[in-house]
Amino acid sequence: MFNPKQKKTDLSAYKDHSFISKQARIQGDIHFHGALHVEGRIEGQVIAKDGCLHLHGEIVGDIDVANAVINGVVRGNLTCHEHLELASEAQIFGTVNYNSLEMMLGGQVTGLLQPMSKPVLSVVKEPAA
Repeated sequence: MFNPKQKKTDLSAYKDHSFISKQARIQGDIHFHGALHVEGRIEGQVIAKDGCLHLHGEIVGDIDVANAVINGVVRGNLTCHEHLELASEAQIFGTVNYNSLEMMLGGQVTGLLQPMSKPVLSVVKEPAA
């Protein structure tokens, strides 16, 4: 999804892939590389400098990742440094900081949507006529 040159049959795409099932409940912070697929519940921070978070369950805590596809519930702040996709079942309760955002019909954010800092262009005022 994030690397169009990578073939779907490439087994290296699954090298660092972790899965948390619907029945799992984890308390504590998670640091990961590669991909993390969450269908259960995490109570704590989720952090990754690269890779992608796929959320279909619930996270109670802050998220700081490079890429994310959210189709579950986040109760905390979400920072996504590259691309963020909020799918139709996404529910975010907190501030969302993003670089690139895609939001499907039905996705909900209760909080702030804040694009990450980009250089601010100066506004030039025209002289009054």
